Amino acid sequence: MPDLTAFQAFLYHHIPLVKQMQLQLLNCTTNGLTATAPIAPNINDKSTVFGGSSAALMTICGWSLIKYQLEANGLSNDVVIHQANTHWQRAQKDDLIITAQTNNSINWTDFSTQLNQQNRNTSLQLTCQVLNQAKQICSQMDASYVVLKSAN
Repeated sequence: MPDLTAFQAFLYHHIPLVKQMQLQLLNCTTNGLTATAPIAPNINDKSTVFGGSSAALMTICGWSLIKYQLEANGLSNDVVIHQANTHWQRAQKDDLIITAQTNNSINWTDFSTQLNQQNRNTSLQLTCQVLNQAKQICSQMDASYVVLKSAN
């Protein structure tokens, strides 16, 4: 597995918004990623989490889960978000806990082999959430990401 600290440094360098939002990756497993971010850089005029911040953080965490697992399997394919449906369920007044989960269990070794053999774009479905410190869901995003075929 790639070093999560090194992957976070990659995010900070290549996606400056991640550093500004102070996203901290905590854990990445085969089918899930957990991260945190403080409210201060993600606050709005109502002293709650800005909806755009929560949407961006969920998007980044979903992308990171896929990209991290691809790199763990020696692949450098690009990953893009294709479609997302976001719901904000409650105002959030404290620090954020962000999760990203694949909708189906993925064997990344098999996925990587298939990706190379098929040489076509492949879609993955994820559910991302922003939770408050009481572990209540404040926002949720159901998203489709696309792993682009190798450039060859």
